[in-house]
Amino acid sequence: MDHGKADTDLGRTEERVEHEIRIDSLTRNLLDCYEELDLIYRLSRRGLSALEAQDNVAFILDEAMEIFEADAGWLMDVGIEPVFRPVAHGITYDVATAIEGSVVSRVVGSGKSRLFYDLTEEMGGVDVGFGTFLCSVLKTDRSVFGALCVARLHGRPGFTAGDLKLADVLASQAAIGLENANLHKRRMEEREAIVRMQEELRLARSIQDRLLPKHMPSLAGYEVAGCTIPAQSVGGDYFDFIPMGGDHLALCLGDVSGKGMPAALLMAYLQAAIRGQTLQSVSPAECLSRSNRLLFASTDIERFATCFYGVLDAERHSLRYANAGHDRPILISSLGKPTSLEEAGLVLGLLEDTKYENGTVSLEPGEALIIYSDGIIDATTLEDVEFGKERLLELVAGLRGAPADVLLERIVGDVQRHSGEAPQTDDMTVVVVRRKG
Repeated sequence: MDHGKADTDLGRTEERVEHEIRIDSLTRNLLDCYEELDLIYRLSRRGLSALEAQDNVAFILDEAMEIFEADAGWLMDVGIEPVFRPVAHGITYDVATAIEGSVVSRVVGSGKSRLFYDLTEEMGGVDVGFGTFLCSVLKTDRSVFGALCVARLHGRPGFTAGDLKLADVLASQAAIGLENANLHKRRMEEREAIVRMQEELRLARSIQDRLLPKHMPSLAGYEVAGCTIPAQSVGGDYFDFIPMGGDHLALCLGDVSGKGMPAALLMAYLQAAIRGQTLQSVSPAECLSRSNRLLFASTDIERFATCFYGVLDAERHSLRYANAGHDRPILISSLGKPTSLEEAGLVLGLLEDTKYENGTVSLEPGEALIIYSDGIIDATTLEDVEFGKERLLELVAGLRGAPADVLLERIVGDVQRHSGEAPQTDDMTVVVVRRKG
């Protein structure tokens, strides 16, 4: 017997067997890759990102049942606000809940998918009818949504590591689809919220516009003009003219702390309080004292308002006024330089029992009173240079004798030209009262 030839043939046989094993392994790997690519292709064609979350999970479960030839399957959700409702095939709710409590919750908590060869053993000897079991976590880099579970009955072939890998592909695609659907839902909710807010602001602005004077009052021997420019859709500044019968006209300019909707609501409350006191024909000082008590009782300490309130007597050509922390109005005299009214007191709403003093100023022919909010003198350029009180005094000094509407237009126009491209940061309000002459 030729032992050398026999050894050679044996060596060739072993080499051929090893070669066939490698080919078989490569073939299986190629098939696994093909199945994975085919699955991704089908999922991409389905367009999970464009579907609703519930449609996503139903489609994923159908795919899983077919791919893994499973006897049962379900997708469970996690989180306080789940993005989908659980779906299941081939399993009752009670059994699925029992498996989730014993096995699935641990897998989801670890964040790592698992393959179980004996589900009964994993559940501490409780037999729920299934043997091999796959649990793949639905997760992205940002979120964990739940788990994809498939199972086969006792006696059927077990799942493989390749099945687990494919389940992870399916779960990953499902999680991406769920995340996209969730983000889309949030964007839609945010867009709807923005639309609602814009509509509410539009309505608030419309209501606020109706609270402001629609027409300038007509008073014999006088010109009256006023305007307000809010920094946002609604503002905390307001001005008002309240006829009191005969030759008397109450006028008011208020500036509530803050901006936007909270300031606008407080502004409306303050206007109602001022008007309520005006109807009782009390003095300016008493009007502000009563309004202060109302504001103090209805707001917290962080909310307050400044207010200038006066009653013009067109027959005697005098203005009786009181000032609650407001910028002192400017009187443009017919001869000398502009001066500021002196009487002033504490802002409204800060202390419950605040007393105010009445002041009186006479208006000679051609003289004008400029009442303004701090948004006028606080307006800044891009370089943070304020318009300032001195600039305002210099401006109105050169406008002695100008009609009320011209004064108003020049003040607002010069402030806006000063600010240029800088954003408006505070409401701007101006009221001009001028005696003709």
